[in-house]
Amino acid sequence: MYQFSNATTFAAVSVLALTAGAATFAQSNSNQAPLDSATLGQQVTVSPIRDDLVAIMQQDAPAEVASFYADRDYQPLFLANEAEVARSVIDALDQQRLHALPEWPDRLQSLSRHVAAALDGDVTAEGELAFANAFIALGKSRLAGVVVPTRLSEDMHVFPPEIAASDLLSDLAAAANATRHIMDLAPDHPDYQPLLALRTKLEEVVSRGGWGAADIPSGSSVAAGERDSRVPAIRARLAALGDIEGPTASRSVQAVVTNALDDTPLDGQPLQKAVVNSAPSNANLMDDATVAALKEFQIRHGLNDDGVVGPKTLAALNTTADERLRQVLVNLERVRWTDWDRNEKHIYVNLPDYRMFLREGGEELFTTRVVIGQPRHQTVEFSDTMTHLVVNPTWTVPRSIATEEILPTLRNNPNYLNEQNMTLIDDGSGVWTPPDSSMINWANFSQSYFPWWIRQGPGANNALGNVKFMFPNQFAIYLHDTPSRSLFSRDARAFSHGCVRVADPVGLTEALLSPQTSDPLADFQRYRSTGRETTVNLESRPAVHLDYRTVWIDQSGQVQYRDDVYGRDELVLDAMEQLGVRVGLPQG
Repeated sequence: MYQFSNATTFAAVSVLALTAGAATFAQSNSNQAPLDSATLGQQVTVSPIRDDLVAIMQQDAPAEVASFYADRDYQPLFLANEAEVARSVIDALDQQRLHALPEWPDRLQSLSRHVAAALDGDVTAEGELAFANAFIALGKSRLAGVVVPTRLSEDMHVFPPEIAASDLLSDLAAAANATRHIMDLAPDHPDYQPLLALRTKLEEVVSRGGWGAADIPSGSSVAAGERDSRVPAIRARLAALGDIEGPTASRSVQAVVTNALDDTPLDGQPLQKAVVNSAPSNANLMDDATVAALKEFQIRHGLNDDGVVGPKTLAALNTTADERLRQVLVNLERVRWTDWDRNEKHIYVNLPDYRMFLREGGEELFTTRVVIGQPRHQTVEFSDTMTHLVVNPTWTVPRSIATEEILPTLRNNPNYLNEQNMTLIDDGSGVWTPPDSSMINWANFSQSYFPWWIRQGPGANNALGNVKFMFPNQFAIYLHDTPSRSLFSRDARAFSHGCVRVADPVGLTEALLSPQTSDPLADFQRYRSTGRETTVNLESRPAVHLDYRTVWIDQSGQVQYRDDVYGRDELVLDAMEQLGVRVGLPQG
C-alpha cells in the first residue's frame, strides 16, 4: 500500500501534546516500534478507567462496541501504550483524501485533543469511545464506501458490503501489527491499488496543466493516408497520452487476442505485433505510425480499432485529465461497493463496456459483445443467479412497448401482428378477441385502454432470437439472442429496452451447457429443431453481475476508460462531494 505523510495532522497534535507536557508525542510513528497483538494482549492489570468505560459503554456506545469492550474486560484498545493505536487511526484518517473519501476535519481535531491528553497521563473513557467510533467509521468507509447507491437511482440496485463494527474491532485487536493493519484497510479487489496509483498520476498531470493544448477541433473523419490540418494536434495528444513517442513514432503495438468462442467478427482485426519507427514525411498526413498509435488508443477506450478519427474517437481524445481523474474517484467508490467472490463461476456484464464475460477461478471462459438498454430504458445494475435457458422462446411484449410502439404501427398497418407472428391474449378484462387481429379498428384503443397482452411465437423474427438466458428478477431483465445483428458493430451499443442482447448466443449456450453434457452444441440444435419453446435447466448455475465501471485495469495492466453512457458517474460524484469528498487538487 502506498505510504503518505500525515505531517499536517501530527503537527497540530504535537503542539497539543507539547503544550500538555508530553514532548515525546511529537516524534513520528516511524521512530516507535509498531504495536503488535502480543503487546496489546499484555494488558492484564485493571485499567484505571475501567469503571468509566463500563459506564460510558452502557450509556452511549452502540451495542456491538459495548459487547467488544465487555469481552476484553474494558481494557482500552486505542489509548493504551502511549496511544499508539489512536495515533495510527489519526494517520489513516489523514489519508482519507487519497482514497477519495471524506476527511472529517472536525473529528480529527477532537481526536487529536484526546491523544494529547492521553500522552499527558489523562486517558479518558470518552476518548477511548471516540477513537472506537472513528475507527469503525474509517473501516466502513474504506471497505464499503460512503455513498448509498439505491438512494441515487432506482436503476442502481447495488448493495455495498455490510461491515460489522464488532468484526472491525476484533480484527484490529487480533492483528499482528495493529498500525499496519489500520494503514492497510482497503478492499480486496485487484483494481483498488492500481486505481489509487492512477489517481496520484492524474493529479500530477492536472497540476501540470493537463495533456497539452486545447481541444482538437471537430470536423470530418480522418482515416489512414489522408491529410488534415488537425493531424499534428491528434499526434501531439497521442504523444501526451503515451500512445506514441515524441516527434517520431517508435511503439510496439501489442496484439489484441479475441476469444475463440466469440464468433462475431465485430471487434476489428487484431493488431499485429509491430514496431514502427518513422518520422512523418508530412505533418498533416495520417501516417502509419499515427494510425498504429490511434488504434491502441481506441482499444483502451472501447472503440472500434479502425484507425479512423471519427466523432467518438475525437471525443475520447478531447477528454481532459481532470475529467479522467473524476472518473477514477467514482470508480474507487464503486470498487468499495463490490464484494463478489471473483473465483466462483459468474457472468459479468459491464454496461459501459458493452461486453459480457463468463469467468471461473480467475479464468475467462467466454466473452462477447452485448447491446444494453437505451438511456430512456436503462439496464439496471444488480446481481442474481442464472437458473435456466429457454430455447425457441416466446416473447410476451411489455405493456409499454405494446402501447407506445406497436399500437401506433397497428393504426397504419392492421396486419402487423400477423406479419410478426404475434397474437393477442385477453388481459382478463373480458374484451372479445377476434381470431384475426387485422379486423380490429385500432383507432379505438390507446395507451390507457389496451385490453390485451401481445405474444410473439418462436421463429426467425422473434425479438429474443433463438435462446434467452434467465436469472429471474424483479426487473424482468435477462440476456437473449436477437435477429438485429447490425447493432453489435457499433462503438456505443445502448439500443434495447433494458434487457441485454448477446452477440454470440450460441457460444454462450455452449459454455453454459458444457459442464452437464458432452456435446452441448448438438443438444442445442436438437432443442432448436423442434420449433417448440424448451426450458433447459442449468446444473451449474453462475452468478450474474450487471455492473457499471467506466475505469478499470485490464489483465495486461492497461488502463481502460469508457463513456458514462447513463450519467451515473455524475450522480455518484455529486453524492461523494456532498458527503465531504474533495474532488479537486489539494490546496497549498
